This record gives sequence, structure tokens and C-alpha cells, in this order.
Amino acid sequence: MKKLITLILMMGFLGSFAQEPIEVKIEERPSSQGVVPAFEVVVPQATEKDAIDLWKKTIMPRGLLKKNPKMEKVKDEWIVRDLVISDITTMPVNVYTQVSTFPGNIYVRVFLQSEGGFIGSRGSAQNTVDAASQFVRNYAVDLYKLAVEKELKQEENKLKAAENDLKKMQRKNKSFNKKVNDAQKEQSTLSEEVRQKEEFLRNSAETIELEPGDGKKTQKEILEKELKSSEKELKKAKKVQSKYERKISKIKRQEREKEDEISKQKDKVKEVETKLKNIR
Repeated sequence: MKKLITLILMMGFLGSFAQEPIEVKIEERPSSQGVVPAFEVVVPQATEKDAIDLWKKTIMPRGLLKKNPKMEKVKDEWIVRDLVISDITTMPVNVYTQVSTFPGNIYVRVFLQSEGGFIGSRGSAQNTVDAASQFVRNYAVDLYKLAVEKELKQEENKLKAAENDLKKMQRKNKSFNKKVNDAQKEQSTLSEEVRQKEEFLRNSAETIELEPGDGKKTQKEILEKELKSSEKELKKAKKVQSKYERKISKIKRQEREKEDEISKQKDKVKEVETKLKNIR
């Protein structure tokens, strides 16, 4: 029983990384040439633009000496005439391609018209049909990889942005800690000043002469004024410390949240990397 449970759990774990199968089917589909056999494949995550761009590169690779026919769009079809796709056949074919977009995937339909009719129809050479199916499947696999590579890049960018945010928080936290330390040092100095002035006031009753015309003030009165100023500065330093300690507390919470976000995003990146690796 334990072995059975373990096997089920393992299958569930592996299933979470399972890829949607890339399968080419030959179906009768409507086209500009009537209802004829199409090599149809569903590609997850891909876009119409990427599908056509990659298809063009796949069937018409650039060459220095070779001049390929042009691809043109007529209504909902991309058409290339008199094209030789050596991986399928040595004979020229007309290629009609349709792309239908649905949430989460696209349908690509390829119609291959040779001199003897559409490949995939009754009477087509089996080796040519197999070659065409494999050619379309290889293209679909590359297209799916392209889509997942883009997804991976997006997730990596999200991870990098989150890590940069965390670094900014850490730098800000370091700056706040310095301000707290500076405020504590200032408090220490001011507290000592206050202590000395309070002690002197308790023991002093002398008088001093101020500027001409001001009359006389006692040393006590002058020190009391200085003491009030020092106490005011001390109170200000305590407020500064309290202010930045609150900021530190807040940013520490934000750092913990960001670290949790980064951890989850790393898992997401690994998940997409696994998905990309398993596309075959």
C-alpha cells in the first residue's frame, strides 16, 4: 500500500511538469482551394505573429545564392507558390497557411499542394505524408519553445526587478540605521551637556556681566537658557531617532514580503525552465 501511495505521489509530481503534447493531425479543412487535407497542429502560448515569422524562416531560409518565392497574405491565408521544401519532397509545392488564435493557444493549418494534388489526400505517398507531418511538428515544437523562452524571459525579468527592489530597500535600511546611530550619538552628547549644566546650576549662584546696556544677569539665568536650548535639541534628536526606527520597522516588513516574493518567483522561473526543457 505504501509503495502504491508513493507511486501515485510521484506520478502526480511528474504530471505537474507534463507538457501539452505537440501532435500533428491530418484533417479536412476549408481553404481558398476548397475543403482539402491540412496538417493541423495546436501550439500552446504562441502568437499569430510569431507563428508566421517562424514559419517563413522555416520554409524559406535565407541564402546568398538562392532566391526564394515571396510569401503573400490573401484574406486569412499566407501563400507561397512553387516552393521546394527538400525535407518533404523534391517537387515544388504551393503552401497555404492558416493561423487561428484562441485563449492560451493557436491552431496552425498547413495545406501543401503538389502537382498531383494536396499532400495527405488519398493516394499520397506515405513517406511524403510522414515527412510533411514531421516537418510541421518540428516547426510547432520550435514555435512552442519560442513562446516558452519569452515566458521565461518575462519571469526572469520579474525576478530581477524584485531582487533590485530588495537591494534598494536594504540600502535604504542601511541609510536609516546610520541616521538612528547619528541621532543616538547626538543624544549622548546633548544628554551629557544637560547633565553638566543641571549640576552646575545646582551649585552656582555667581553673576556675570553681559554686553553694555544689558545690565547684569546671573550665571544661573544664562545656564538655564542654555539648558532649555540643549533640552530642546535633545528632544529633537529623540524624535529623529524614533522617526527612523519606525521607518526601519516598516521597511523590514517590506523586506520580508519582498524576500517571500523573490522565493516564489525563483520557483516560478524553475517551473518555466523545466517546462522549456521538457518540450520535445
